[in-house]
Amino acid sequence: MNLYVFDGTALIYRAFHALPPDLSTSDGRPTNAILGVTRMISKFMKERLKAKDTLIFVMDTKAQNFRQTLFEDYKANRIPAPEEMIVQIPYVEKLIEALKIPLLKGIGYEADDVIATIIKKYVQKFDMAYIVTGDKDLLQLVGGNVRVLRFGSIGVSDLVEYDEKSVVARYGLTPSQMGDYLSLVGDESDNIPGVKGIGEKSATELLQKYGTVQNIYAHLDELPSRQANLLKNGIDSMKMSKELVTLFEEVPISVDLKSYEGYDREKLVKLFDELEFISLKSEFGLYDKTDSREKNYSNVKSIDELERIARDLQKTHIFSFDTETTSLDPFSAKLVGISLSNEERSFYIPVGHKVGSNLPIDRVIAILKPIFEDKNNRIVGQNLKYDLEVMKNYGVDINAGFDTMIAAYLVDPNGRKFSLEELALKYLNYKGISYEAITGGKNFEEVSIEEATRYSSEDSDLAYRLYPILNKHLYEKDLINLFNKIEMPLVGVLARMETNGVYVDEKILSKLSEEYELKLHDIEKQIYDTSGGMPFNINSPKQLSEVLFQRLGLKPGKKTSTKAFSTSADVLEDMVDEHPIIPLILEYRKYFKLKSTYIDALPKMINSKTGRVHTSFNQTGTSTGRLSSSEPNLQNIPARNEEGLEIRKAIKAQKDGWKIISFDYSQIELRVLAHVSEDEALIDAFKEGMDVHSITASKIYGVSPEDVTQDMRRIGKMVNFAVTYGVSAYGLSKRVGISVESANEVITNYFKNYPKVRQYLENTLDFARKNGYVETIAGRKRDIPEMKSVNHNTVEEGKRMAINAPIQGSAADIIKKAMIEIDEKLSNMKTMMILQVHDELVFEVPPDEAGKAKGMIKESMEGIEKLKVPLEVEIEEGESW
Repeated sequence: MNLYVFDGTALIYRAFHALPPDLSTSDGRPTNAILGVTRMISKFMKERLKAKDTLIFVMDTKAQNFRQTLFEDYKANRIPAPEEMIVQIPYVEKLIEALKIPLLKGIGYEADDVIATIIKKYVQKFDMAYIVTGDKDLLQLVGGNVRVLRFGSIGVSDLVEYDEKSVVARYGLTPSQMGDYLSLVGDESDNIPGVKGIGEKSATELLQKYGTVQNIYAHLDELPSRQANLLKNGIDSMKMSKELVTLFEEVPISVDLKSYEGYDREKLVKLFDELEFISLKSEFGLYDKTDSREKNYSNVKSIDELERIARDLQKTHIFSFDTETTSLDPFSAKLVGISLSNEERSFYIPVGHKVGSNLPIDRVIAILKPIFEDKNNRIVGQNLKYDLEVMKNYGVDINAGFDTMIAAYLVDPNGRKFSLEELALKYLNYKGISYEAITGGKNFEEVSIEEATRYSSEDSDLAYRLYPILNKHLYEKDLINLFNKIEMPLVGVLARMETNGVYVDEKILSKLSEEYELKLHDIEKQIYDTSGGMPFNINSPKQLSEVLFQRLGLKPGKKTSTKAFSTSADVLEDMVDEHPIIPLILEYRKYFKLKSTYIDALPKMINSKTGRVHTSFNQTGTSTGRLSSSEPNLQNIPARNEEGLEIRKAIKAQKDGWKIISFDYSQIELRVLAHVSEDEALIDAFKEGMDVHSITASKIYGVSPEDVTQDMRRIGKMVNFAVTYGVSAYGLSKRVGISVESANEVITNYFKNYPKVRQYLENTLDFARKNGYVETIAGRKRDIPEMKSVNHNTVEEGKRMAINAPIQGSAADIIKKAMIEIDEKLSNMKTMMILQVHDELVFEVPPDEAGKAKGMIKESMEGIEKLKVPLEVEIEEGESW
């Protein structure tokens, strides 16, 4: 039977500083401290809490305590707690109440005194008493059956246990000496003075020799004169410090020391729902544990039964489905089973299990193909693009109707997780069966049909049950048109584009790999020579930090979480002129990254069946609506430098005579800005086909367009794009390499010449403050909770997001609409859309369709959205990208 006493105030501080500050609810309330405290208590309950154990949570109060009366400057130097932390404290108290843990405060006393009182008063009732804290003051209480669990160096739940031996090992002193130690050295964080001139080492040595402060003062004649004088002169300060650090053990408190009986489920669910702690609901088991539908999950045992099911589904015109396969790669995956769900039942069709009776896959496909391809049916699923690609391997073109993952993303684009498990917890308060629990490490085809039925039927069933909830949210947020007209049609477009893939010439990459290997070896040798000739691991941040800041003595910048000095790219770029080694390291990293990420990696990703690389385009990867690319990320191959162009040469047309043709929107984000701001000067520049960067440069420098130099144009271009990203004068100065004053003057001149742009930006920020979100031309919404933060830096970041999201998001919506139209027009052509890279579309085109394809694609891209300025597309073609 153990007692656990939580130093709640210390716990809140630890959690607040350990977890990312951007953790917040969708309406902007910070939650990092609450989340951290909850996780730690959850960890305790799982790993330590046993029957008959008792938990107590102790917190400081705002009231003045006796130490402040004793010493007016007590804790005077302490920086006030951040407002973002203070606003979370009431929620921590609600959490403790919901967990049914006694919460104690001592008016006029600190949490440490309350803890000391609890230990003195009640410790004999328990086998062991543990104090959970970050405060070394409480180490005074260690002894007998009392232990301290003190925060370590990592993580919210990282704890180090201290008994008497470990206190001595760590500090060289016994727990009973800790108060005397603090009375000598003081405590800077609490503004406790101690004895001036007596440091940690001296205090430790004195106490090790004499045992107590009183005994030290009794033997001053044995000490060196300087040390003795310091102690004599500091005796009053020492005595006051001793009073300040001595824990008061008679705080008038009473507590019911009942064994912990469990939390209040209803209160905890309500709190976690309010704070949007979806994963914690799962962690605490706050979900429906039984599925009322499970009795209606069944596997299909005959073709006749499947035909009846298909007829029934066809009558309802809406059903969900899910595939179970042998691989996460849709282009090599084989079907193991298919589940189907409607409002009443869920069915699992086994087609590829190693054990049990499967239905013949050709008959299954023949029966399902008509209902999957019927445009009158609305087919629901989670991450449907994968299922579309798998079914395409079997000759089925699924008419995707409602993707729960994409719907959830549109409703909350700032959300981090859109898995079926997360959505079921969030919207259905239900925890599904995990894939790992079903497979137990086996391949899915080895799972029994009965287990597969439970798992797969539940997946399609959950998607079906999420559909009406998410559909309602889409209507309520006025996102249904965006969902139905852009995002859902795009699912099929991306599936076809991914299926097309890109052809990669391995010979080119092999040759490039050899060249890069030689370059890297040469740069490596130069780095070693420049650093003194001693080899080291350039890719090791720790070793590189030692070379730069210890061996070479360079001035370090920021520290990392491991307390080493950072060697990140932004730090090194700021140091580029400080030593010849810095540009060499940056160059080494550039070649190393390109070689490892693309040159050596792409050949390994070539699909053996298709001979092509199939990247995955993600619709839910960014909060602005832009597509992202992964496995591999082909959007990140550099386009503006020689090295990136060398890699792009390897992406070619696979067939002889075919061409790679790219279509790139020219300055689309600036054109969107001209449209939404309605600034006449910007609109006229685009309508008249002027070089908008030169025009901007001429305006901000007060010269004619003919007199604009290349350097002026460069700055004009930077300013144009900086405006769409909400960049400050400081940010612009860093980008352009001019002083903050000059950057401020440039921005002032910009807005003087484009006044409606300034007005648009101000209106956008006002809208974001008032409504909590911004939106694109097509109605895509992005919540900006940062605007409601009490932290200045967070608000400034929110402003940048609010300015950029409507511009970048509108550009993303425009190219998505163009892709949908072009995809439809390509249905009877051999031309293939193979890549989308932000504002660029890339195609593989046969020679007999080149003219038609160029005209059609350009026309679609330029005509897809009627803006107040013309959309323009630049075309480039060749044998490679």
